[in-house]
Amino acid sequence: MANSNKPLEISGQHLSLQSLASQRYLPKLAHAKTSRIYTGRIGASSSALKELKKEKRKRPTRSTASISRLIELPRPDVLNSYLSYGEILQYLDYLRLRYCEFVKLHTLGLSYERRPIRAIEIHWNSERNLWAQAKENRISSAPSTYCGELKELELCAPERGRNTVFIEAGTHAREWITVTVALHCIHQLTEKNGRHRELLRKLRFFIVPVVNPDGYEYSKNKNPRWRKNRRPHDDDGYVGTDCNRNFDIHWDQCKSKAKRNTYPGDKPFSEPETKSLAQMLHKLAPKLLFFLSLHSYAQCIMYPWGHSKSLPQEYKLMESVAMAARNAIKSYNGRYYRVGSISNITKRIIAGSVVDYAYGVVKIPICLVMELPSTEYGFQPPPEKISPLSSESWCGIREMCKQAYSIKSQIDEREAKEVLGNQIEPSLPKIIITPKEENNTKPSSNLGQTEQVLLTESFEEEAKNNNKIQPKFNVKTQRATDCYYPSLIDDEFK
Repeated sequence: MANSNKPLEISGQHLSLQSLASQRYLPKLAHAKTSRIYTGRIGASSSALKELKKEKRKRPTRSTASISRLIELPRPDVLNSYLSYGEILQYLDYLRLRYCEFVKLHTLGLSYERRPIRAIEIHWNSERNLWAQAKENRISSAPSTYCGELKELELCAPERGRNTVFIEAGTHAREWITVTVALHCIHQLTEKNGRHRELLRKLRFFIVPVVNPDGYEYSKNKNPRWRKNRRPHDDDGYVGTDCNRNFDIHWDQCKSKAKRNTYPGDKPFSEPETKSLAQMLHKLAPKLLFFLSLHSYAQCIMYPWGHSKSLPQEYKLMESVAMAARNAIKSYNGRYYRVGSISNITKRIIAGSVVDYAYGVVKIPICLVMELPSTEYGFQPPPEKISPLSSESWCGIREMCKQAYSIKSQIDEREAKEVLGNQIEPSLPKIIITPKEENNTKPSSNLGQTEQVLLTESFEEEAKNNNKIQPKFNVKTQRATDCYYPSLIDDEFK
């Protein structure tokens, strides 16, 4: 540099990266824990670091201490143990701060006991990613969580249209392993993002590791066999509703008493957990390509329907995605997963489930349930079994995402035809020519003999008639659908 011996000159509140992007001391400055960063020209790197350290000692702040506390892992064995819900939230905050350039957190709502239900969003977005702009020397500030070389970042915004994968786990409280598998997926997409860069370029991920936080905490601390949530029923004194029977799709087929583990609640969406999840699905509906619900432990991959023995019209698409996962897992460790519809594999009717709702009401084109492997340990395998099961599950989930993206063009083409078929086209004027009378042998210009009648129907009347057969149009999701739930969609998304 030209001014290699000149010390740091303070002139503002941000540190310019135009002269730092290619320097070897950028990672050191990025990790410096200071509450204030200055602009100016850098001389020797040692002089810059001395000034930054001096400012840190001079102006300690509470925000710095708070960030330092949050950016630490809740425990070293975070992926090889069953975390408490507080530790799960701390881990999500850790990822949000460390990878703020491509990670966001959303709060779906609150559980009955006022615990936040969190979702993590992971995707590359070149417009939002500050380090992608720093690579092109176009900004003057960047996140303080950078690790590695700038040249390794190759970011690209995902494609338009359906490009979102939604994964939810922890619906049933005692299925602890599903929560750990969801956290393993988050770990792979964030801390191991270099291995899955192509997948992150194409798809956006929303992952809810615990849908039922109240039941999860109760199961961990008091009753490991607990399945439902923790909202009490005033009329009979029993506690809890099965969240996977509480969605508003053929809910009236659920016949179970309050004391049973499969109690569907007193009405659809009676539970705050299921209503919060449904609201988010409706909010993301136009973008959702693939929905996956994690459960244990039947060792199978299933698609709708659960409320009926019949198969959906497009079940072949979902079956191809499930088969891709089964083949990948079999190649990985030889384990075999069954594939089929929910009702045909379980041999019973399961109404009001989230997968049926996601496919039948939200209209997500690919919806699957992944039941994790059955072992002699049941719902909660010992800690030494967590890592192998998580790696196996991630192998299948990754292949499902790839296969779903590979058939995205077929889905887009089908939906484009549906939109064209639902459009109202004004009819052209109808021209009716009456035949000539038999006694007239030569043509005449007299319109009385060769009568030409132009019958033009009213366009307004035609449009009114066409509207009678049109399905309802969902303004929020921009899709034609026969099922519309304004009470779920119109609420503000938090």
